[in-house]
Amino acid sequence: MRISGVDAIAIDIPLTKNFGGSTYAVLKRSTVITRLRTQDGLVSEVYNGDNRESGREIVRLIRDELAPLIKGDSIFATERIWSKLFALTSANRDRKTLLEAIACIDCAVWDVIGKATGRSVRELLGGFTDKVPIISIGGYYMEGKTLADIGREMEAYRLAGMAGCKFKVGGLSPQADAERVKVARASAGPEFMLAVDANRGWTADEAIAFARLVEPLDIRWFEEPCHWYDDAAQMARVRTKTRIPINA
Repeated sequence: MRISGVDAIAIDIPLTKNFGGSTYAVLKRSTVITRLRTQDGLVSEVYNGDNRESGREIVRLIRDELAPLIKGDSIFATERIWSKLFALTSANRDRKTLLEAIACIDCAVWDVIGKATGRSVRELLGGFTDKVPIISIGGYYMEGKTLADIGREMEAYRLAGMAGCKFKVGGLSPQADAERVKVARASAGPEFMLAVDANRGWTADEAIAFARLVEPLDIRWFEEPCHWYDDAAQMARVRTKTRIPINA
């Protein structure tokens, strides 16, 4: 069963509100739809990513550079397909966007294998479990949003069956954001997983001050605490000052 072609479409959906973090604004939601067809008539359709800047470039890469390389390949030759596409990353180019385009095709390949074999991709990749906890991303900064609104937001996530929330911080002072996180924890309850993400919004000193304020709240991790410049060294410093795991 061989690949006859691959196509992709970039979609942008404007939002009526700004769902922003500490260092960015989200005014639209974006995705790339990738369709892979086989010579036998099977069609896979997958949705990838939320790249709000480079969707059209991802589509161009899929159509012009990646799809021609795998036309005629067996859909079951997953490692061969990946190796052919990944070889393009050795050039001096924008690897991030290229890898996103490769990921679109990789997902489409696994999806069409599932259709061909009548098995879910979960099964194809090992089927370790049939249940995976899902967390939301919330606590976005929005004009007029109050602490009471944050409480209702966390309660809504919990009632919807979410296992937790990655909560946005870093846009206010450490003290003000700590108050927001305290409300989130109180509203969601002790069993609800709560992590925080500053999106590189603070200095190391500010991140340390915030971490010390929220340590008693059982924070699962603290993501991107420090400004982008020299952030590895700053994160290492923050890590020595808190029990909360630090990641980026």
